[in-house]
Amino acid sequence: MASEDNLLRTKVLIEINEDFHQGDKLNFALISSDILYELVRCFEEEDNVIRELASRAIIKVAGTESGRTKLIEATDEDGSETDYTPKIRKLFDDNEVDIRANAYKAMCSVAEFTFGIDSIIQMHIIPVLVDKLVDEKNEEILILIL
Repeated sequence: MASEDNLLRTKVLIEINEDFHQGDKLNFALISSDILYELVRCFEEEDNVIRELASRAIIKVAGTESGRTKLIEATDEDGSETDYTPKIRKLFDDNEVDIRANAYKAMCSVAEFTFGIDSIIQMHIIPVLVDKLVDEKNEEILILIL
């Protein structure tokens, strides 16, 4: 995913999204690779398509128990503990409606279980959501926030 070629990166992300429809492929990818790190790293790309595809894949990751655990209890490349929740939260401010919606959907999936709720509370995401109720203009996203 470190390629400078956005076309290639887009094709890879499309394939990832197609493969993540199958739980066994998703779980295998989470266990045997740094795919989660790479997907989250794509959130910082300038290309809207890349950010949208990466955020869509995160919804699928957050839809599985092992994926939610990885999102919350992840470690960086240097071995230090990290939490991807704040990185997903940054997508709440994205210019693209679909990307913002994907971030909210992923957070909803993470929050379905106690350890996910705890992470969201610890990362101070609830006050951000309250602020977004005032700032957000898109009705579909307002519904997701609520």
